[in-house]
Amino acid sequence: MKIDNDTVVEIEYTVKLDSGEIVEGGDQPARYSFIFGRGQIFPALEEKLRGLESGASAEVTLTPAEGFGEVRPELMREVPLTDFPSDLELEEGHMYRTVDTQGNPMYFTIKEKKEETALLDFNHPLAGENLHFKVVIVNVRPATAEELAEVSSICMPGGCSSCSGCDG
Repeated sequence: MKIDNDTVVEIEYTVKLDSGEIVEGGDQPARYSFIFGRGQIFPALEEKLRGLESGASAEVTLTPAEGFGEVRPELMREVPLTDFPSDLELEEGHMYRTVDTQGNPMYFTIKEKKEETALLDFNHPLAGENLHFKVVIVNVRPATAEELAEVSSICMPGGCSSCSGCDG
């Protein structure tokens, strides 16, 4: 069976950066199953997999715009150290989690810690990076009605390409 809309696709994959650093997979490739055409993987990667069958492989490079986006300077914030809990050990390069005013999780990395402030980066850690995927198609099958109903009921922040909008 060929990969097309509403097929369940199981893949094994490895992702590397231009530097050669492996960010996912490696000696033991990562595995992922998704319903094709439902916005569960990067659209540019999805299109490169369309039409492939079980056992096929592909090497796909995504630009930053096709992956996690370009680095956006407006997502960098300098914050007084007094805004952090006094018992929190802030370290450059580490990622931290907080919540926005609506209670949604937000992640940031400490880019620089100064005497009185810290420079926080709210960009995705892989923003600005080319992503080099090596993908093997493990299995392709038709999605069941239950699987399609389940994926249709999931609302993503910012919406998705497979639904008419989310309530709430």
